Amino acid sequence: MKRNDLSGLIQITEAVFQREYQTLRPVLDAEARVQKQLARLDDQVQQTRKTATRSDGYQATGADVVWNSWEATTRRDLNIELARIRSQKLSAMEALREAFGRKRAIADLSDSLALERRRSAFKEQT
Repeated sequence: MKRNDLSGLIQITEAVFQREYQTLRPVLDAEARVQKQLARLDDQVQQTRKTATRSDGYQATGADVVWNSWEATTRRDLNIELARIRSQKLSAMEALREAFGRKRAIADLSDSLALERRRSAFKEQT
C-alpha cells in the first residue's frame, strides 16, 4: 500500500468497526429484553397489589407470602442478569469506541491527503 493511498486501510477500519458493532448489537438486545421483563414484573406487582386489597382470601391463604417471595426472587435474578449484560455492554462499547476512533483517524488522514493532493495539483496548474 502506498503512503498516499489509504483506501485499503479505510476498508479494514470500516470492517473492524462493523464487526465490533455486530458484537455489541446482541448485548443491546439482551439488555432491552431484561429491562422489558423487569417492566412487566413491575406491572404485575402493581396489578397484584390492586387485586390483593380487594380479596380477603389472598392474605388468609398465604398466597401473598408466596407471591412476594416469587417476585423478590425473580426481581433479584433479573437484576443480576441485567448487571451481567451491562458489564458485557461496557466492554463491547469500549471496543466499539476504539474501532470508531481508528476509523475516524484514518478517514481524517485520507481527507487531509486528498486536500494536499488537490492543493499540489492546483499549484502545478498555476
